[in-house]
Amino acid sequence: MGYLVHRTDRDTAQEIVSETFLLAWRKQKSVPDDALPWLLAAARRLLANRVRSDLRRQALAERIQAVLNDAPSTAFEDRVADREHVFRVLMLLTETDREVLLLAGWYDLTAQQAATVLGCSRAAYTLRLHRARKRFRTALEQQASLTTINSEVPA
Repeated sequence: MGYLVHRTDRDTAQEIVSETFLLAWRKQKSVPDDALPWLLAAARRLLANRVRSDLRRQALAERIQAVLNDAPSTAFEDRVADREHVFRVLMLLTETDREVLLLAGWYDLTAQQAATVLGCSRAAYTLRLHRARKRFRTALEQQASLTTINSEVPA
């Protein structure tokens, strides 16, 4: 306990002492007659594992907090409406255009990976993607203008 108290707080030291003696009980056949060095080494390794675990947990919490802080400020309902709008526009495109766009945008494949999926060259995929994006942009603009016209017409 004294060895651990010099290296960590008292509560953690008590937990590591318990884990050390549990380990010694489980491995009692391999614990030498002079057990003190073995126990100290085990306690040191268990404490190191605890510190690494705590650091990973803290880093994860910080990453999660950073993602939450960087989250778009738009309301959830607005994001859902935007996704529904994009989905409707995607459905206006051909199956080929949708597949090319989804391989890049949804599945996040590289050009080479997407070309392999489609069974074409990387250059052919890049050209298909360029053309599909152009058609998507045109369809998106047409839908936006239709929405504007429909909202201006009185019911």
